[in-house]
Amino acid sequence: MLSNTRTLSRPKTAAIATLGCKANQYDSSAIEDMLLAGGFLVVDFSGPADAYIINTCTVTGGTNSQSRAVIRKARKMNPDAVVIVTGCYAQMSPDEVKNIDGVDYILGNPEKDRVLECLEKGKGRQYASPAPLAGAKDFGAPLTLRAFSSGGRARVNLKVQDGCDRACSYCIIPKARGRSRSLPIETLEKEVALLVQKGYKEIILTGIHLGAYGKDLPKASSVCEVIRMVRRFDNACRFRISSLDPDEVTGEFIGLLASSKNICNHMHLPLQSGDDTVLGKMRRAYTKDLFADRVQKLAALVKDISIGVDVIAGFPGEGEREFENTYSLLEALPVSYIHSFPYSKRDGTVAVSLPGQVQLAVIKERCMRLKVLDAHKRLAFYRRFEGAIAEAVFEASADAKTGLFKGKTKNYMPVFVATPFAAKKLLTVRLGRATAEGFAGTIYLTDGQIKNN
Repeated sequence: MLSNTRTLSRPKTAAIATLGCKANQYDSSAIEDMLLAGGFLVVDFSGPADAYIINTCTVTGGTNSQSRAVIRKARKMNPDAVVIVTGCYAQMSPDEVKNIDGVDYILGNPEKDRVLECLEKGKGRQYASPAPLAGAKDFGAPLTLRAFSSGGRARVNLKVQDGCDRACSYCIIPKARGRSRSLPIETLEKEVALLVQKGYKEIILTGIHLGAYGKDLPKASSVCEVIRMVRRFDNACRFRISSLDPDEVTGEFIGLLASSKNICNHMHLPLQSGDDTVLGKMRRAYTKDLFADRVQKLAALVKDISIGVDVIAGFPGEGEREFENTYSLLEALPVSYIHSFPYSKRDGTVAVSLPGQVQLAVIKERCMRLKVLDAHKRLAFYRRFEGAIAEAVFEASADAKTGLFKGKTKNYMPVFVATPFAAKKLLTVRLGRATAEGFAGTIYLTDGQIKNN
């Protein structure tokens, strides 16, 4: 149960752990901004801190378990710290969170802006979120949590939309995030200008259901209008669209993507299944033929585009024939990479009670086949660009495993260099030999090649 120990003095250091999607990453950046403005020193989550904020995920039962493990890790690192749990798991399962020893505050998604208020109160002053919100219409004012600090990064997420009005049978997120809400495009333009002024090299336009952007606004708008707006920032920054459902990839959108110099030639499409029967059970809004049509048009009309897909393996009712339909579709189409996920039962969704549940061993075998296909697709795509010149935005710090600095090209290919000179920069590179992990890169400047990179 929640602790009732002595109240600590106001924390001086705070650490944030983020699980889940790009929208959650954005929310954590906004929480970090609040902490910095409140006089806190934000430190790495791997060590001691006076306060821990865990921004949780609930997309599957597995992510619930991961969230609980991170909460317990915080308690172990400093038993006297103030522990705040927020995010989708806190929103949907506050009673479960209450039963984790050491948790002081539970904040639902609409209450993330109360983190600083809770820290001011100190430890042991229990504040729990109300019961999970029952439906997508219950959330209040849209997108009040905003992030602006540089955070020492070169690439940044910009959340332009939150929530979802669709009802996929496997998904709990509409209940956890609420109805679809959009940031007015005039406000969005001001935020883009501020982020460009702060020196970001790449802005990732993201949302829970990005394709629904603008439909809820008094003056209806769309993702295409957002692209037209950010094109005015040409040469100042490049922009990446995080993800769209296949039915939202219109001819107008493809035309804008093909003709916009500062929009990355990269698309991520959630296929989920390549079998129409399974797609129907999932309550997805497209068929496999529509998906194939959009992929083929993107590949034909957008030069050098990278197309990634999401696939769920082992959804209820997916027999061998249905899985082979998915596999053969992906094998035939010009997709560049595949993110495969094992189906995981999620209480509160329609899919949990569907007939035809697939055995775990079968799900694992299908995921393995998809991972092998993913490696093949990546390598085949990357090899097209061996020896090419490209621009890449590099991370702020070296990769912990390799010691190399990792960059992403405009079409989302990883490139690695050794020199710290690359950190937080948009640089011209020559792509070397390709592997399924990406490229070794050589950096070029206007005055010639940089050695030992």
